[in-house]
Amino acid sequence: MYWCLNELEKIIMCNKLRSGEQLVLPIFYRVDPSQVRKQSGRFGEEFGKLEVRFSSDKMEAWREAMISVSHMSGWPVLQNDDEANLIQQIVQEVSKKLNRGILQLRLPKYPVGIDRQVNNILFQVMSADEKITMVGLYGIGGIGKTTLAKALYNRIVDDFEGCCFLAKIREASNQYEGLVQLQKKLLCEILMDNSINVSNLDIGINIIRNRLCSKKILLILDDVDTREQLEALAGRHDWFGPGSMVIATSRDKHLLAIHEFNIFQSVQGLKDDEALELFSWHAFKMSCPSSDYLYLSKRAVRYCDGLPLALEVVGSFLYSIEQSKFKLILDEYENHYLDKGIQDPLRISYDGLEDEVKEIFLYISCCFVGKDINEVKIKLKACGCLCLEKGTTKLINLSLLTIVGSNWIEMHDLIQQMGRTIHLSKTSKSHKRKRLLIKDDAMDVLNGNKEARAVKVIKIDFPQPTELDIDSRAFEKVKNLVVLEVENATSSKSIDLEYVPNSLRWINWPHFPFSSLPSTYTMDNLIQFKLPYSSIKHFGKAFMCAEWLKEIDLSFSTFLEEIPDLTAAINLKKLDIGGCANLVKVHESVGSLSKLVEFYLSSNIKGFEQFPTYLKLKSLKTLFSYRCRIDEWCPQFSEEMDSLEVLLIDDSTVINQLSPTIGYLTSLRELLIKNCMELKTLPSTIYRLSNLTYLGIFSSDLSIFPSLNDHSSPSLFPYLTSIKLFDCKITNLDFLETMVHVAPLLKELDLSKNNFCRLPSCIINFKCLKYLYTSDCKLLEEIPKIPEGAVTMNASGCVSLARFPDNIPDFISCKFYEEVEYTKHGVFKNLVLMNCDIPDWCKYKSTNNSITFLFPVIDYLSWKRKAFIAPCVKIQVTAYPFHLAYRVFINDFEVRKSFWMDDRSRGEYLWMQVLDPCVHFNPYGDDLNQPRFRINSSRGILDKITVLFEVITPEKWKYYYEVSSIKMCGVHVIMEE
Repeated sequence: MYWCLNELEKIIMCNKLRSGEQLVLPIFYRVDPSQVRKQSGRFGEEFGKLEVRFSSDKMEAWREAMISVSHMSGWPVLQNDDEANLIQQIVQEVSKKLNRGILQLRLPKYPVGIDRQVNNILFQVMSADEKITMVGLYGIGGIGKTTLAKALYNRIVDDFEGCCFLAKIREASNQYEGLVQLQKKLLCEILMDNSINVSNLDIGINIIRNRLCSKKILLILDDVDTREQLEALAGRHDWFGPGSMVIATSRDKHLLAIHEFNIFQSVQGLKDDEALELFSWHAFKMSCPSSDYLYLSKRAVRYCDGLPLALEVVGSFLYSIEQSKFKLILDEYENHYLDKGIQDPLRISYDGLEDEVKEIFLYISCCFVGKDINEVKIKLKACGCLCLEKGTTKLINLSLLTIVGSNWIEMHDLIQQMGRTIHLSKTSKSHKRKRLLIKDDAMDVLNGNKEARAVKVIKIDFPQPTELDIDSRAFEKVKNLVVLEVENATSSKSIDLEYVPNSLRWINWPHFPFSSLPSTYTMDNLIQFKLPYSSIKHFGKAFMCAEWLKEIDLSFSTFLEEIPDLTAAINLKKLDIGGCANLVKVHESVGSLSKLVEFYLSSNIKGFEQFPTYLKLKSLKTLFSYRCRIDEWCPQFSEEMDSLEVLLIDDSTVINQLSPTIGYLTSLRELLIKNCMELKTLPSTIYRLSNLTYLGIFSSDLSIFPSLNDHSSPSLFPYLTSIKLFDCKITNLDFLETMVHVAPLLKELDLSKNNFCRLPSCIINFKCLKYLYTSDCKLLEEIPKIPEGAVTMNASGCVSLARFPDNIPDFISCKFYEEVEYTKHGVFKNLVLMNCDIPDWCKYKSTNNSITFLFPVIDYLSWKRKAFIAPCVKIQVTAYPFHLAYRVFINDFEVRKSFWMDDRSRGEYLWMQVLDPCVHFNPYGDDLNQPRFRINSSRGILDKITVLFEVITPEKWKYYYEVSSIKMCGVHVIMEE
């Protein structure tokens, strides 16, 4: 036995000399580690017998060794344990430990932001229920697909029986027998047998399928760009054993989709803070720039737009550059200089496109980013582009463009810059270019003496107002012009245009400097006519042939006095004449435009002398009227106007009533009347608006709401969810009796700043009511019981309020405060109170804006347990509007983010948000109904939980108001079975 103790002493000594780097994995064979530590029990008895044979120094050295080893993580082997299974576990663990350094792939020197993305993918992998997991990572060149794949590989490689990372497949497969060589490498690395011979693709496929079908393997396919590559290397899910994972990176999402990858991840650019850190490491060799370079660094980061490759190239180039030169180089980058090291990887996707798709890409990157994709396709067709559906789909799949929101085209800034660079490099002669994008090129063509028949698009966007020196016949040179877009161009010349090409289909020229259009010009082909803030006065005969015209925008054209006859504009869908201060005449034909969908008019100072008295706009969906003076005018609607969905009348002081014809607007969803101080009544025909979802009347003299005599009528407002009668001097709320019957789905009722004394008892019959506002009702004395389940009530400023019910789950009051207590059934969801402290029962408290505490894992490890969590904060409100945000971190991993926005009056408030205990608390996702998972189950029995509160005040308010501040915060957590 003593020689074993000498071995143990030596092992522990070596471990200490190497500061724990030497691996020690103890096996406690049929002995408890505590007995080894204390030399107790039978083990202690046997050890004590050695004292008669060995010196006290030797015995002490052995004791210290046993104490050290007893604290190490190892394997206790009990009497009835399956030793064969245990031996297999030990071999696997030792193999993992030994291979960890050997199998790791090299990551960038500064792997900023990678862990966040790896965690996100692993969350999807662990949530997937697949025998074989195939993960597709796609994105533009230089975005970090390969780096992310390597990081994933390093994180999980120990869990597989075999692994292989095939790099640069696109390049390798172009070599002689490239795919065959890749197959051979795959087999040799996973099977660890260099003698394997692969003579052709078919044999390689058979060997992979037969030899790996029972192995749990990890395979990374880096930079695939053809289906043939995937078919040769990972053709089907059943090629590999259960639990296997295949991760592929590609620029082409569609390629991965048709190969039945079951998890897709678009690799996005770095966040702003991550991008700044990565740039700083390359430019300054530290995690953040000094204050002298902070502004310039943020400029550089904005230019790189989150692209890791660009951040590395630009940062490295600017390393140890003095500040003045640093700025000059940045100026060059921002003025459309694209570094070759950035452009070459980005251009690979472009070079692989067919010619017609390349042309589509150049048009979009140069002219149409930020536009609606459907509108752009029409413009591309007019410019002569072919295969539009195929072409745009290809660009989307290659991540060269993305579609966001309501079909808007979005493109990475550096890809857009690459497109412009390619466009400008095609020819140095301006008149031979299809697209004129810069002032010098445009002026060279418009003021030159050469025809420019190739020019289809002129798009010039000056960063600030710029004098445009062109003559009246300048556009005679571009007779095939299709699209004209000019921003911030002015002219001091008092001239009129003498020529506009009939080929023109879209014109968008804010601050159009000319007072009229050519007398001979007609809009034969024009689709869009946008001249906001223009100097236009007259249109000549332009609208006489406007059959294709769909949009007119003359907003804020202050010299315009008359809208002419638009009878010919039979396809007009949008008309905006808002802000035309001197407009006095609108032709009667405007009231009969059968395809008009949107109509905006506002800020008419002089008052209309002529305006359509009867509106027959049968396709109209939106009508906005703001600050319009139309003497003795009240909108009269025809029965044909059953398409109108939104009607806004704002600040029209002369309107004292609405016409009964409003009842014809049977499709109306939103009716909003604001600041019409003379409005005293609404017609009873308002009850015919059966599709109304929102009714809002703000700041009027409406003292009585119309009633309905027959309460037995079916639900006349079956979709109405919100009524806001704000500052309307209402004294009688009898109409609510009617609303109970005709608006069964009402969720929000705002009666703020009115003159009634009490809410009627019928309020309890609104079964769907969630929000009830009576703020600043100075005469309000009593609030009856409100419906069960209501969430929020605001009665702030009700100075006469004497009684309120005890069933309000979220109550805001300047005057009253009742003790807040936790209830087992989770009564509260949100709570806002004035002038009170965080409750005593709140378990964790802090006087800072964050709180950190340790929480036992066992308390929420089981999915059967339910968590009740209540973050609360005491805040001093000094500025409004503001955001209050809280973020939850578990072991420094952000798992939840929440925002609460309000424009509450100044004062001290307590805010609490309670998550009901009937739902699962999932600390690794925002969906509270999904079961939780642990990212690393070996962290220990305690998790570190941090809740951080922040007050976010818009920048523009910081200059005028003192910023609101957090006084105290707390978190309460209770577990239930």
